[in-house]
Amino acid sequence: MAPDTPRKPGIVRFGHHWRLAQETRTLTMLILGHVIVFLLSIGHDEIVAEMVADGWIFARFAEQFELLFGLVLFVCWGALTVRLMTILQRARAGDCICPRCNQQCGDAE
Repeated sequence: MAPDTPRKPGIVRFGHHWRLAQETRTLTMLILGHVIVFLLSIGHDEIVAEMVADGWIFARFAEQFELLFGLVLFVCWGALTVRLMTILQRARAGDCICPRCNQQCGDAE
């Protein structure tokens, strides 16, 4: 390249730019959410037992609180899974779908 040739302005990117794409970040957060919910569901009875031992909840409400905690984790797992399936279906289609109008990009609204 000649020294007098104008250069394109450089874009400063930290890390790998494809890892910073919106879909990649969303997918990473969903997988991380699944891992966190899974780990909490494994130990939710021990968590409730520790809360009873520390005085956060009364012992007579431990079983109800454990069921409620499990139900909340189940709902969170379901919501994460539904969102993950939505992202995977869009990726499998291979087409750009507008999140506002749910139409393919470039189509008339």
